[in-house]
Amino acid sequence: MTSTPAYWNHELETLPWSEVEQWQATQIASALPALRQRSGLYADLHAHLPDVLPMRDLRDLQVLPFTLKSDLRAAQDASTAAAPLGRNQAVATDSLVQCISSSGTTGQPLYYGLTAADVERFTDAIANTWFTAGLRPDDVVAHLVGLPMVAGGLPYADGFRRVGATLCWLGGFPTDRILREMRRLRVSALLSTTSFGLYLAEQWEEVGRQTGIASALRLVMGGGEPGLNQPEIRTRIRQGLGISSLRETMGLGDVLSSMWSECEAEDGMHFNAQRYVAVELIDPETGEQKPWTEGATGELVYTAFARDATPVARYRSRDHALVTGTRCACGRTSPRIRCIGRTDDMLIYKGMNVFPAAIRDLITLRFPGQVTPNLRLWKTHAAQVRFDDPIAVDVEASGRLSAEQSQVLARAAHSTDGGQ
Repeated sequence: MTSTPAYWNHELETLPWSEVEQWQATQIASALPALRQRSGLYADLHAHLPDVLPMRDLRDLQVLPFTLKSDLRAAQDASTAAAPLGRNQAVATDSLVQCISSSGTTGQPLYYGLTAADVERFTDAIANTWFTAGLRPDDVVAHLVGLPMVAGGLPYADGFRRVGATLCWLGGFPTDRILREMRRLRVSALLSTTSFGLYLAEQWEEVGRQTGIASALRLVMGGGEPGLNQPEIRTRIRQGLGISSLRETMGLGDVLSSMWSECEAEDGMHFNAQRYVAVELIDPETGEQKPWTEGATGELVYTAFARDATPVARYRSRDHALVTGTRCACGRTSPRIRCIGRTDDMLIYKGMNVFPAAIRDLITLRFPGQVTPNLRLWKTHAAQVRFDDPIAVDVEASGRLSAEQSQVLARAAHSTDGGQ
């Protein structure tokens, strides 16, 4: 007997995607007039638009201008005592109950406010993401993000609790303590970055033997950086941690902390925030919308139509995605994607756009099991984007190799393509 799939929001998760988008368009049409009144940023960006815009489906969003990170940064820089979050603070400060921060990896951190209603929306959508990834109320989950204020801190914790799982916030402890406490607390699920998941996998069994406690871990949810879509990396984490389920997740603090996750098919991430956020796929060069068809690639653009404090409309994420499917055995109708890189990271090699993740994938395929997913690309100057000569790359040998094996690998790598 086949069990019936479980959903967090059965109606929206199984509704035909075209109908989801039509419903979202009506929500956006209702939200736009107030957006210009509440946000100084959007009063400027949408000043040329008529008061009423027909929104039959998400294709009509193309009449709206894009919002860029530079727009959000400039709005934040115009902060005042009355509006500490700047010109995109769309509610009075006494209505804010929380602030969250971006990581600041691509510049000065951005801060976003949440009302009580925003916190509820975030919590519901993030719980949907964890539930899609396989987290259940009887799980004990290790939360390994160390900073509560970042988008993956307290909002993620709220999502874990909303699912009903037992939250063990171990982020910030030394690694050996994290490993020991996960055994002692009988942790069955964990969330970490891809690289830290690999690091834990290398020490999991050794620490386990020291505690004498059998592992209860079954599910790992990974995100925060690329790499988990690579078979070699997935195999190392799965085998090292002895788990049955490995699910990639993704979000964006500028919009909603976690919106995408893999289901049991483990073949691309479903969009789980459709109740609050609309997502478009665009051509990054022309800005034109692209259909959600299997094999399509493009940049993800988000409109948070149910966000009070610091709203965003047609926000260019700079995340580039590959659509891996539009149907799924799990019954969810949202498109499935892999994140293949960011505009900020993109290089141009002999006229072709190349993401560092693609270079890493090539190296791991060339030397399977012998190198870590960490690499360093060398530029002739900090602002270099275009390369006409081979790109110099440093790679890191796996810690499982002996000194002799590492030397053999170094010679093999150096001889490949002239040492570049």
